[in-house]
Amino acid sequence: MATVDFKKVPTDVPLTVENIDLISARATELAIAFKRRLESIQRQFSDARLRYSREADEVVSESDVENREVAKKFAKQQLASKIAKFRINIEKSSRPQREEILQPLAKLAADADFLLTLYGSPAQALGRVALGEVKRTQYQLQLEGAGPVELQTAAVTAIATNDLPLAAAVVTVVDRRKRDQRPFAANEFAQQMWGKQHDEVNAKLKGVIHAYKSAVAADREFARGKADPLTNLSLAISSKAIAQASKH
Repeated sequence: MATVDFKKVPTDVPLTVENIDLISARATELAIAFKRRLESIQRQFSDARLRYSREADEVVSESDVENREVAKKFAKQQLASKIAKFRINIEKSSRPQREEILQPLAKLAADADFLLTLYGSPAQALGRVALGEVKRTQYQLQLEGAGPVELQTAAVTAIATNDLPLAAAVVTVVDRRKRDQRPFAANEFAQQMWGKQHDEVNAKLKGVIHAYKSAVAADREFARGKADPLTNLSLAISSKAIAQASKH
């Protein structure tokens, strides 16, 4: 039997589509903010490198002709040393600014990962709609002893009127029956009723996780001193997943 560690179940993550919209929108904002922050830090590094390069050129140009080669070698060494030190210092000093965005983005990614486990299929998600509401409870009680024709009629009615509490009751009642006693497959009905929303929800949640992973990758590239730490993050923000995540 599979075991669940109930202590690890988050208690501050509403299981609603509205909350998923909020999570995806906030993740998109943070991913873009992180990109801009890295761009700002990268500009500081680029400006410093240009400044040090000009200083190195001045050292060479001001040297005597007979000492020009020695001056070039010295200037090159000094330039490399200054750039390396500046990169180390700016990586260290900017870490709190980067973490200020990465930490809440990590929390959103963890929430999205948890929610994905609860949106594994349209039937799983639909079965959770309107839990505890009187309307759904009444539907469920009425359908408990229903025959195949009555259940099929209820399913068709739910689709035609977009009655989610009725659809949730239908899925629950059908799923509780033995396979050979089900008038239709609960998953097929749920796919028709909830499939589009299910795909959108999953795209948004995966987009949040993708945004965080891309931001972490960009941060690691920056920390390692790569030439362009923004490439992967830029691609992530413009990707289909993030585009989908930003829709409301």
